[in-house]
Amino acid sequence: MARTDLDIHLSKIDALIKEINDIAPADSASYKVVQFRSDLACLLVVAMAATYESCVKNILFDHANNHHAAFGSFASRNFEKLNSRIRISDLMKYCELYDPSIKVKFKNILSKKKSSILNRIGKNIESSYEQILDWRHDFAHAGIRNTTIEEAASTHALAKRVLYLFDKSFTNP
Repeated sequence: MARTDLDIHLSKIDALIKEINDIAPADSASYKVVQFRSDLACLLVVAMAATYESCVKNILFDHANNHHAAFGSFASRNFEKLNSRIRISDLMKYCELYDPSIKVKFKNILSKKKSSILNRIGKNIESSYEQILDWRHDFAHAGIRNTTIEEAASTHALAKRVLYLFDKSFTNP
């Protein structure tokens, strides 16, 4: 999948964050706005996780289709419903299923990027990616509101790098 295609999916999240902030500004002191922003933050992480799932599916489909139409059909049938199975351990399994060398590449570039960002800004991209999925799970299954729009946005800015690296593992030699 071309990085620009991945950016199209992910830019929808950035647009949604801007729209939320335009409709319900963070500086409002109104209790109703604060409560509404809390609900919107949870809905935002649900949208983020759904977007991540869509990106993973598209990466897997594109790679399979680039090899052979039959492989593309197989991938489409088998990965049509990932049902939120997009944790890093799941991504590793998908890489292994396609080609063990893809898994090695993903593991290596993820480790390097994680270390680089951790050393530079003290943030872990793997933990950020998993956090988005945890927040989604907490809200979708228990109605727990445990993040803010700002926290979700800053976590997403780091988390999406995992998807770029997953894609790079499949597309670049």
